[in-house]
Amino acid sequence: MIWLILLMVFVSLTVLVHSTMTSGSALVNSYAERFSARAEGDLRRHFMAVDGKRLLVAYVLLLIGLPFVLIFLNQSLLLVALCVAGLLYLPRRTLNWMAERRRRQINLALPDGLAQISGAMRAGSTFTMALQSMVDEQTGPLGQEFSLVLREQRVGARLEVALDNLGERVQTEEMDLFISAALISQEVGGNLAEILSRLSETLRRKLEMEGKVRALTAQGVLQGRVVTLLPFMILVALMFIEPEAITPIWSSLLGWCFLALMIGLQLVGSKVIRKIVSIEI
Repeated sequence: MIWLILLMVFVSLTVLVHSTMTSGSALVNSYAERFSARAEGDLRRHFMAVDGKRLLVAYVLLLIGLPFVLIFLNQSLLLVALCVAGLLYLPRRTLNWMAERRRRQINLALPDGLAQISGAMRAGSTFTMALQSMVDEQTGPLGQEFSLVLREQRVGARLEVALDNLGERVQTEEMDLFISAALISQEVGGNLAEILSRLSETLRRKLEMEGKVRALTAQGVLQGRVVTLLPFMILVALMFIEPEAITPIWSSLLGWCFLALMIGLQLVGSKVIRKIVSIEI
């Protein structure tokens, strides 16, 4: 009877371990495919050809290797956990920063690009020919985006569809204004060259005003960043200067509570300062 019970327990554990490993492997494969596809799609929008699987392998090696290095250096488990949490947050934050930086570059180059399109149309070129002349002279993200519009047209896409795809990729108010002006002009007619010229001047004045606002609020932004990072920089310095005095923060419950309270107050203060210095135009 005992052998029968042990056999049943062994079979049950074997089935449980097998099902767990199968479902876990399926979840890992699904996450790897989604991560690779999302990373490739996001980077492809930035005209960066990167193998998503290799990027995933490098990220996993970093995610596994850094905790082992910190443990080997006798760092606390709390610091290891914070580093792992930061690495988990890093990919999405990096992609969002790259997208925001690309949108800013497009907005800065858009007034000059619209002025070039308007000048070419006034000289007798069609809208498509004016786009091509602008692409030939423009470099950077703006030229890449409009070059993709022209390539979509060459493979059979209508102008309206190509411009809609452009708006979905860029996702800025300035680009939406240009697309709306071009589509309305295609549907109901009008002097598109004059419209683009006025839009270029409007966007240029808007960028000038945004530059003045950023210049006036730069000191507040810098103060907010310094005030937010200063306690953490002092903490890192004390880890090397007085490691014995700073050890209770990582090894005791009171230290963990103090660290959690400090991080919470710093995040709240950073959010308040960011709200104060961010001015919408």
